[in-house]
Amino acid sequence: MISLKKIAMLAVISTSVFAIAAGCSNNQKTASAASESKTQTVQEVATIPTSNSLKEEPMKYNGQTRKVVYLTFDDGPGPYTAKVLDVLKQNNIKATFFLIGSHAEQYKDLVQREVKEGNYVGMHSMSHDYKKLYVQGSFVSEMTEDQQIIKNITGTEPHLVRPPYGSMPGLNQQLRDQTANAHLKVWDWTVDSLDWKYNNVPTDKSVPAIVQNVVAEAKGNREVVLMHDIHPQSLAALPEVIKALKDKGYEFEAYNEQDHFSLNFWHDNRL
Repeated sequence: MISLKKIAMLAVISTSVFAIAAGCSNNQKTASAASESKTQTVQEVATIPTSNSLKEEPMKYNGQTRKVVYLTFDDGPGPYTAKVLDVLKQNNIKATFFLIGSHAEQYKDLVQREVKEGNYVGMHSMSHDYKKLYVQGSFVSEMTEDQQIIKNITGTEPHLVRPPYGSMPGLNQQLRDQTANAHLKVWDWTVDSLDWKYNNVPTDKSVPAIVQNVVAEAKGNREVVLMHDIHPQSLAALPEVIKALKDKGYEFEAYNEQDHFSLNFWHDNRL
C-alpha cells in the first residue's frame, strides 16, 4: 500500500511538471506571436513604395494598385481645343497638351485656359517637320523656342516635350544628349488612339474605331494615351473614350513635373 506521505509527494511532483509544461507552452506561444508580428512588420515595410518605385507604378491605396491614365493631346491648340476642354471640365478631368509654337501664339487664350483649368502644357516643336527636327538637328532649339512662347503666354516654364512622330528613330544619341543637357524631359506614349487616321471617315465609324483602339491597348496600371485636339473625330470620340476608360477602372491625371517618370521609346532614363 502507498502511504499518505508518498501520495502527497507524487501530487507535488505532478503539479510542478504541469506548471513547467504550461510555462513552456506559453513561452512558445509568445515567441510565435513575436515572430509573426516581426514578419508582418517586415512585410508591411517591404510593400511601402520607394521613391524609385513610385515612378515605376502608381501609388497603392487600401492594398489596391491605382489604375491611372494620362490623356495627352498633340498639335494644338486648334479650332476644337475649346470643346475638348469643355468635355474635360464636364468630367472633372485634367489632361496634358503638347503645343506647336505657332499654334500657341495663335490661340493664346486657349493656352491660358489650359493652364488655368489645371492641365499641363508641354512642347511639341515649332515646325513638326521630321527633316528639320531630326535630320538637320533642330529638335532642341525648336523645343526651347516653343518653351519660351509658352512661358510668355502663361508665366510658367514647362520642361516636358513630346517628339513629333515619336522619339524613335529620330531622336538619336546626339539629340538625346542635347535634350538632357537642356534639362528637357521626353514623353512618348503607351496607347495610340490613331485618331488622325480617320480624318475623312464619318463619325459613326471613326468614333467606335478610336474608342476600340484605346480600350484594346489600355491594359496596364498606368497608361499614356496619344490623341489630338485638332481633329473633329477626336473631339467626338473623347466622351466615349473617357467613359470606356472609367469602366475599366482608370483614374485620370495630368502630367506633374514633380512626379516625372521616364517614358520614351529609347528607355533613356535621363529623359
